[in-house]
Amino acid sequence: HFFFSFLFEWTLWFMAAWSVSTAVKRRTVAVAAGASLIAAAQVLVYGHYAYFGVIPNLYSVNYALTHTADTLALAASSATWGHAAAFLAMTAGYAFLLSNAAAAVDTLRPRTRYAAGAAFVLLTLVFNNNVRFVPASYSFSPATLFSVKYALAERWGGEMKDVHRGYVRRRCTVAERPPVRARYNVVLFIGESLRRKNLSAYGHSRRTSPFLDSLIAAGSVIRFDRHVSNAVSTQFSVPMLLSGTFTITRPDQPYIYDLLRRWTDARTWFFTSQSMQRSNIDLIYNTSLDTFVCQEGLPFPPANDLGADDAAVGELVNGYMARHSGGRFFAVVQFNNTHYPYTVKPGRALFASPEGMTEADRYDNTVRDQDDVLRGYMHSLRTRGLLDSTVVLFTADHGEAFGERGHRGHLNTLYGEEVDVPMWVYLPPGFPPEARKSIEAHARRTTSHLDIVPTLLDLYGLDDGRQRGALDGTSWLRPVTPDRVIPLVGKDMIDTKAVIAAPYKFIETVLNGVAAYEAYDLTADPAERTNRWTALTPE
Repeated sequence: HFFFSFLFEWTLWFMAAWSVSTAVKRRTVAVAAGASLIAAAQVLVYGHYAYFGVIPNLYSVNYALTHTADTLALAASSATWGHAAAFLAMTAGYAFLLSNAAAAVDTLRPRTRYAAGAAFVLLTLVFNNNVRFVPASYSFSPATLFSVKYALAERWGGEMKDVHRGYVRRRCTVAERPPVRARYNVVLFIGESLRRKNLSAYGHSRRTSPFLDSLIAAGSVIRFDRHVSNAVSTQFSVPMLLSGTFTITRPDQPYIYDLLRRWTDARTWFFTSQSMQRSNIDLIYNTSLDTFVCQEGLPFPPANDLGADDAAVGELVNGYMARHSGGRFFAVVQFNNTHYPYTVKPGRALFASPEGMTEADRYDNTVRDQDDVLRGYMHSLRTRGLLDSTVVLFTADHGEAFGERGHRGHLNTLYGEEVDVPMWVYLPPGFPPEARKSIEAHARRTTSHLDIVPTLLDLYGLDDGRQRGALDGTSWLRPVTPDRVIPLVGKDMIDTKAVIAAPYKFIETVLNGVAAYEAYDLTADPAERTNRWTALTPE
């Protein structure tokens, strides 16, 4: 879409110049007003980028429309003299450009002006510059304008758009230190939209995870009972998982493979069945990777709207590991099949309801498929002798709701359906017994994605105290912290947030400037049905 993007940019600026040129008698005032408006918009847009790490998207615009007073208050309270200086400098520059552009427009024939204006209107109505998929566009103008368009369409027409927060390139730095030999290989599996309660390993009535069930029964893996994702969107949860930091407030953090590639001799691999193109995820994932493979680079077609089939990718990845297994490695394998629309393969519909195949049935069938894919990965590692020196971790980016509280999918709430995810760890023979006991102790308590990187750094012997202080999680190789607080965040970064401070989960939701609070005793009320906020004492 780059040609149309640049065409839209040109017509947008043409419309600005044309608008100024119509003010024949008060052109100076029109130039000043237009220049200051454009400068103010850019200060707000790039100020938003500097704070959140993303160009304003549909969520931001919806927030501004719904919470206008709060938005203005936030902007005013965060304004600095630097913003004022940038505003004045840009206003002067745009005033010069608009004045000259308006003079040039004066020389054009009316037919040329109307043709350019018609092109602008047509592009605004039809063209979307991928803003529905990549709201962090290369330029603020189309992305922001189209986000406004879609936000207004939602408010006036009720049509919801599938907008995802675009990834941006990180600006992280990694301290220098002598590299060490990696003690283990590590494979980190990340499931997609996989909620804990739909695995038979966690009590689901359907046998959706027979392979994991067998591993647990044999004592081959450590199952975590209360693991949670810190966010309900992949674009938030995976960066937190890979960095060990609450990246909502600190986006420019190194990922685990940034550290391992510089501090160890381990090779770093990332294999994902998902499409990375639409959300620019490749910009953030492949900065420190020896090998990066996503759906766009795979030799087979997409299996659903998100990416390729996990089983097909598994065969490719297992073959790659077989060819490159000499020496230590750290591998991330990200799945796709359990993402909506929960595509069931022919002949694989093991679960169905009497009334026919429901959405929940399709989901359970994809969960069973993923269990089979994991069986294939573990079999491949075992037959090649890699399980003798490899630590394996499995979790998911977030959960999935099926109408329990009037919501489906994810992004909407911070209840258990969307944040409670599976977590298990395989430890190779000869793993230190005390370290195993420590992990088992943590597995019985509430843990989160923020703990994974601190644990891996300890596993590699890389935590010298300074790095641990920069992380927000707790290493499972260290003593249990009884009073820890686990942060959670919703899709909008501002209106929905929560903390887990055992045994309670506290949720704050702000709508139209009014905050609502919830408190659930996760021990007595794991389904989070009884709000105990008003019953709590101030202490």
